[in-house]
Amino acid sequence: MNRTFVKWGIRLTGLFISGTFIFLSYRYFHLGEFWDSTQKFFFENPLILLVVTLSYLLSFLLRAEAWRVYLGKSVRFSSCLQGVLLSLFINHISPFKVGDAVRIGVLSWKEKNIKPEISAHSVVVLRIFDMVFLALLSLIGLLVFSKTFIFRWSLGVLLLLPLLGIILIFILFKYRPSFVDKHVTFFKAALSGRNLITIVTLIALSWGLEGSVVWGVTKSLGHGLPLYKAIWVNSLTVGGQVFQITPGGISTYESVMTAALTSFHFPVKDGYMVALVSHSFKFIFSYIVGFVLLIRSPISKIKQIRTLLLKRGKQE
Repeated sequence: MNRTFVKWGIRLTGLFISGTFIFLSYRYFHLGEFWDSTQKFFFENPLILLVVTLSYLLSFLLRAEAWRVYLGKSVRFSSCLQGVLLSLFINHISPFKVGDAVRIGVLSWKEKNIKPEISAHSVVVLRIFDMVFLALLSLIGLLVFSKTFIFRWSLGVLLLLPLLGIILIFILFKYRPSFVDKHVTFFKAALSGRNLITIVTLIALSWGLEGSVVWGVTKSLGHGLPLYKAIWVNSLTVGGQVFQITPGGISTYESVMTAALTSFHFPVKDGYMVALVSHSFKFIFSYIVGFVLLIRSPISKIKQIRTLLLKRGKQE
């Protein structure tokens, strides 16, 4: 029952944000202006596009390496990278974030020495690392930048997350002690030595590099948002994708990024255009990478991915 309540809460919030996107599109979308903006970013500034593309690709290389470090030396980097990139692709074609299921499956198929439960455990832990880092960045930015931010209530939401985490841990300890003990053992072993510092550093750098997309788009369109502000805007936007109800988070991404950019006195129209162009870049990147990976995968692997998605769909 609680799971159903949370699921519907997320979907209703997603619908509200999607409604905001429809309003923004009605007011500010003009095909000619969108085409001009995409040309400026994709064709008129090849050096910026190259830097953004390489930075964005490197961000996923670092996440794959963080995953490999967590799992240990027996896992190949190529397996982790394929799982991360296929997860990205699937999240851009599915209305819900089901990429992690594919990520778990890919690792289990390619690394026979890794049990499915270990694969799932590692994906969940790395996802928690991602969300904690994004939440911290978002909180810092909201405190520093958002004097006029229209989603100021987000501060309360972010402060509530640690409390919910503590409650969840308490429930698991009380009702599933053996489950907790087993996964705490995995966790301690994976983060022994310098692994914790290495993983945190890799994840932090990866999100910093992803912020280069917002930096590059704003620079191409003549706004020139500083990189540290671009990193915050990207972090808040990606964090908002927990309410994704459309492929690739269309509508959620644009609405949250537009709101975040208004914190830096961007006109709503300009912030909306930056969001559209930056999201277009991410879609194109994910489709190209996903297409390359899928055509190189055996048919059986593609069928297995489809099976995973169908199972996840039934669960939804």
